[in-house]
Amino acid sequence: MGRYKQVGRSRFEVYVTGEIKVENVEIAILDTDLGNVEPPKKLNLSAESSVSLLANHLQKLRLSFQLVSPLGNAFEPNQVLLKLRHETNIEHVFLVGNSGKEFEIILDFLGLMDKLYYLSGKYNLQLIVGDAVMENSFLCSLGHIDLDLPKVPNKATRPPPQPTDPLLRFAPKPEITHIFRAAEKCALMKLYLAFLVLVLVPLAGFLIGLCRLGVNLMNFPASRVAATYAVLFHVGIAAILCFYVLFWLQLNIFTMLRILFFLGIFVVYVGHKTLSKLKFS
Repeated sequence: MGRYKQVGRSRFEVYVTGEIKVENVEIAILDTDLGNVEPPKKLNLSAESSVSLLANHLQKLRLSFQLVSPLGNAFEPNQVLLKLRHETNIEHVFLVGNSGKEFEIILDFLGLMDKLYYLSGKYNLQLIVGDAVMENSFLCSLGHIDLDLPKVPNKATRPPPQPTDPLLRFAPKPEITHIFRAAEKCALMKLYLAFLVLVLVPLAGFLIGLCRLGVNLMNFPASRVAATYAVLFHVGIAAILCFYVLFWLQLNIFTMLRILFFLGIFVVYVGHKTLSKLKFS
């Protein structure tokens, strides 16, 4: 006797892709109380036709259309959106509802003024339809609408800042103009002259005293070594006086102190040698 094994059944959903047709596309401007302001305009998206509409904040925009599968059945995609793009590149996206027979959306501009940031002007209308089983998911332009909205209230929401082109940071920058502080008023010339006289008083006193005492070269060392030390001592004193003049003209205090440190050691050394030679001569 043979043995048999029962095999269960499984069901799988298979999706077949195809091209979806858009039919009976109508767009119209509605009045809040009276219905249609003008007859609805029909569009043929396959022929890339477009419309030009005018509306104000007391009117509405109505868009309706049907999506048909290759077998002639109504098709409901996952994504059906209507995009309004202002001339300042600010975009607003609205979900299009499905009533079963057709897709329809009605935009009441009176209730959308705050969301639209009270921006009047030209809005481009774009229809977005997409699904995984659609072979022709699309974004098509329906035309534009010139919207007239009231002035912006003080407490209204401001539009967000638009992203800038990242390449603009490499563009030429505007010229930087520097504003310098105005020069301070200088002291009087008499004050400069008085300070110069006070600085020259010690030098003048030295020269006057030197003239009154006279120059005595009788005690100048006679030997060659002692005379050399005496000459070097006087050269060192003259160098110190010269560096004082340079300090007054261009040297700073730190450079002057470094120079005087080494020059002072030299002058003390040769002066000590000169006095030692004079003592034992």
